[in-house]
Amino acid sequence: MALILRNHDLQGLLELDDYIEAVELGYREEGKGRALNFPRKCAWFEADGGIHADRDLQPEGLPALKFKGAAISSINAAGLNVYTTGMSGPLQTFQLLFDTVTGELLSIMEVLYYDWFKTAAVAAVAAKHLAPKGALTMALFGSGRHARTELHAVKRVCDLQKVQVYSRKEKPLREFCVSMSEELEIDIVPVRRPESALEGANIVTTMTTSPTPVFSSKDLTETQVHVNAMGRHDPWAREVDDGFVVNSKVVLDDWDCGMEEAGEVLVPITNGLMTADDIYADLGDIISGNKQSRESDWGYSIFLSGGTGVEDAAVAKLIYDRAMENNIGEEVAFGAPYEWVM
Repeated sequence: MALILRNHDLQGLLELDDYIEAVELGYREEGKGRALNFPRKCAWFEADGGIHADRDLQPEGLPALKFKGAAISSINAAGLNVYTTGMSGPLQTFQLLFDTVTGELLSIMEVLYYDWFKTAAVAAVAAKHLAPKGALTMALFGSGRHARTELHAVKRVCDLQKVQVYSRKEKPLREFCVSMSEELEIDIVPVRRPESALEGANIVTTMTTSPTPVFSSKDLTETQVHVNAMGRHDPWAREVDDGFVVNSKVVLDDWDCGMEEAGEVLVPITNGLMTADDIYADLGDIISGNKQSRESDWGYSIFLSGGTGVEDAAVAKLIYDRAMENNIGEEVAFGAPYEWVM
């Protein structure tokens, strides 16, 4: 029996802390060699009927089918995440979850709701291990729905005291700051220039669709700064400029994924400003202890997130277990007897 879980089934099933713990477990297991991640693959559809999977063509804005996967042996789970983007209908995204002992299809899940929290949990896990210690002032670029959950998540793991938010649309920006100040009970203020967001900031979060840097590293005022780059994951696009990246401890979400998709490193590598050897680690290395998390003498650090299968598999397994415990979802039978009839 496979459990069908729709977005509304997932509401309230897990707390934000549960998502954070699941994401951290997934990356820890990858760092310890007990999880295997499969980088995202994409099929882009051209207007003339053509189809390709060539990132070098920089297919900005084209409709696409994308998928990524992972297996985590310690929790007997494997998952495949499949979704569409840029098509005439709304975004469709699904997670298939398998039992790696029996081979059984455990669940088919809608993903949009849990991805809202999972992405925030990834940002929190990275900040927990890489942000400067002590009171933090955040520069936040973007004020959409993901920005909301990311503030909640980072505040769970860090001493977040103030947030300065830059976004191009003034009215939604002000509404976001008012509501988030009330929710988190800290100062969350709108700013009208990117450089104003950076004043006194020692943690920066970018959650935009911009293909070009959203701030200038020359405008940073602090000597110890961590950046969570959470928006784009295309090799031709980057939210953070070369000046910050080449002077940072660079941490990828997953090594293979980052070396295919993270424009923040791929662009300066192509331009001869750095090499792959200059990348410090991926998140699994940090969490498992293979590499040190932030030390007191670090200056800049950056975490590059594109979303990985290991995050999805770890979160999906916890969701499935919790749903089964609470009798949530719809069970559907597959594998009914049939005959080989022509």
